[in-house]
Amino acid sequence: MEDTGFTPVLRELWATEPAVLAVVFVDQEGECVDYCSSLDPYDAKVVGAHMQIVMEQVRAFADVVDAGRPSTFELLGSQRDVIIKEVGEGFSLVVVVRGRQTDQSLLAGLDDAVDELRRESGIAPPQWDPASDLEVSIRQATGWPYAPRAFVEAGRRHEIAAVLGRWEESGGLAGDHLVCFRVRTATGGELTLAYDEEERRWMRW
Repeated sequence: MEDTGFTPVLRELWATEPAVLAVVFVDQEGECVDYCSSLDPYDAKVVGAHMQIVMEQVRAFADVVDAGRPSTFELLGSQRDVIIKEVGEGFSLVVVVRGRQTDQSLLAGLDDAVDELRRESGIAPPQWDPASDLEVSIRQATGWPYAPRAFVEAGRRHEIAAVLGRWEESGGLAGDHLVCFRVRTATGGELTLAYDEEERRWMRW
């Protein structure tokens, strides 16, 4: 395949993360839009197509149990890890990784690649993506180095009226360390904002 506007994005993820063996950008039918791979090209494209089928089956199951819409699926194996993340409008990014080498750095790189693919293709960040367009402003806090003051999500600013609690979590797949805040917004809603200090990014639950 000739290079496309997506090629530099895929190549950067493949080149900067040594554990990545293949990166495949597929459409809703599982057809390869572009790819970068140290595996056989046919094998990489087959994995991309098959993972799109698997993701549809996962979504069907999630619908049955009323679990919402899954946007990411990780298959972790002794020989290979395979991750699929929805980009939007039916497009997905599939990454093949050496077994048991999926870590927080790789997942952050995957999120960055998805953001770049959205910009290149003109796909707006979906509302359901927890990592999309979340900006948090902080303030000084008594007893803590900082606390959230407000956050902007999908272009809308939310003022935080109160911080109800703070705790730290460690572990998980990548051994990540999160600083978590349970907050109440000015409109009365409650949610958790978590800051990954290593990756310097905020998430909300």
